[in-house]
Amino acid sequence: MTSTMRRAVRTGRVIREVLLTVLALGGVACIVLVILAFTGGYSLIMFKTGSMAPVIPAGSVALVQQVSAGEVAVGDIVTVDRQDALPITHRITSITDGPSAELRTITMRGDANEVDDPAPYTVSDVRIVRGSVPHLANVIVWFGNPWVLGGITIGAAVLVTWAFWPREPRAVPPEKVETEDKPTTRKERRAAGIVVVGLIIASSTTIWAPQPAQASSDILTLSSDLASGTTYALDAVDPLNWHVTVNAASAPDDGNLTVDLTANGSPDLALNTEVRSCEIDWTATGCDRGERVLQDNGPLPLDGTWASLLNQPTPASAHLRISLTATSDADTASASATVTVRATAGQEVADDTINGGDDLPPTGGQSWLILAAPAAVLVGLGVALLVAAKRRRK
Repeated sequence: MTSTMRRAVRTGRVIREVLLTVLALGGVACIVLVILAFTGGYSLIMFKTGSMAPVIPAGSVALVQQVSAGEVAVGDIVTVDRQDALPITHRITSITDGPSAELRTITMRGDANEVDDPAPYTVSDVRIVRGSVPHLANVIVWFGNPWVLGGITIGAAVLVTWAFWPREPRAVPPEKVETEDKPTTRKERRAAGIVVVGLIIASSTTIWAPQPAQASSDILTLSSDLASGTTYALDAVDPLNWHVTVNAASAPDDGNLTVDLTANGSPDLALNTEVRSCEIDWTATGCDRGERVLQDNGPLPLDGTWASLLNQPTPASAHLRISLTATSDADTASASATVTVRATAGQEVADDTINGGDDLPPTGGQSWLILAAPAAVLVGLGVALLVAAKRRRK
C-alpha cells in the first residue's frame, strides 16, 4: 500500500469516527430531551411572528416548562393555551387571584407591542419560557421536509454500512493473530439490531410526514401545497400563499370547469384574499408564464357564500395562487376562519380546506417528530454501542 493510499485510509477512518460520534451525541441529546419531557414537563415551541422581538425574534425555538399559575411572576414570558385558538406567548404584565385557589388572572403583552393583549387570561397552569435559540425554527422546518428526512435516513444507512461492512483481513504479526478478526460478538449484533430498528422508524417518518393535499377522481384532480385542515397563522401584511392545481384534462369537451372559494369564521376577523392564475405551475419566484388576476385583493365574506373564481370549457386545467391576509379587531383576543376551494367538472367535485388565524405565534410540532425523536435515540444509542464494542475488541 502506497503512502497516498495509507493517508486516504486514515482520513476515511477519521471521517467515519467523527460522523459516528455525531450520531451518538444526537442520540444522547434526544434521550435527554425525552427524559426532560416526561419528568420535568419540558417541551419546545416555535415562534412564527416577532411579537416578542428583540428578546425572542421570529423563527426562534424556545424551551418551555409546564408550571402552575401560582409559580409565575410579573415579567415572566409564558405560553398560554386558549380555547379554539392557537396558544400565545407573551410577557406577563399583571397577576391577580382567579375565581378559585389554583386559578390566576393574568394580562400579557408582547415586547414588540405597544399595548397589552386585548383580554386577560384566567389559567391554572402555563408554560414558562426557560430559554430560546434564534433562527432554529427555520432549521427544524427544513428538516421536516420529506426529501430531507429521506436523505438523512439514506445517509445514516450508508454511514452505518460503511463503518461496519466486513473488510479484508489485514496482515498482522504472528503474536497478534489470536486477537485479530474475532467473530462478531453478541453485543455487536444487539447494537446493530438497535441501529436497524431506529433506521426503520426514521424511514417511516418520511411516509407519515405531512404531504400536500390531493383529491381526485377519474376526470378531476385537485392538489394543494398546504396540508388539508391544518391551521396556518395569517398576517396583516405578509400573505399566506395557497397554491392549488386543478386538472380536468380528462373531462368531456362539452362541459365546464368551475372553481369557487368560500370562507366561514369569526365575524371579528377581516379576511382579505387575492387570486391569480398561471398557465404553468407556480414557482418560488412566482408565475413564469401567463399570469392573470382572477380576483383583486379585497374582503372575503365569512358567511359561507361561494365566490366564483374560474369558469371555462373542458378539458382544462388551472394553477391558482390564493393569497390570504387577515386582521382582527383590537378588542378581540383571537379570530380564525376556514377557507375552502372547490372545483367541479363533468359532475365530479373536489375540494380542499385550510384553517387560518390572525397573527399569532403558533406552537407545537408536526406528528412526524413523535417518531423522529425515538428513531434518533435508537440510531444514536445503537451506533454508540457498536463503537464501544469495536473498541473493546482492540
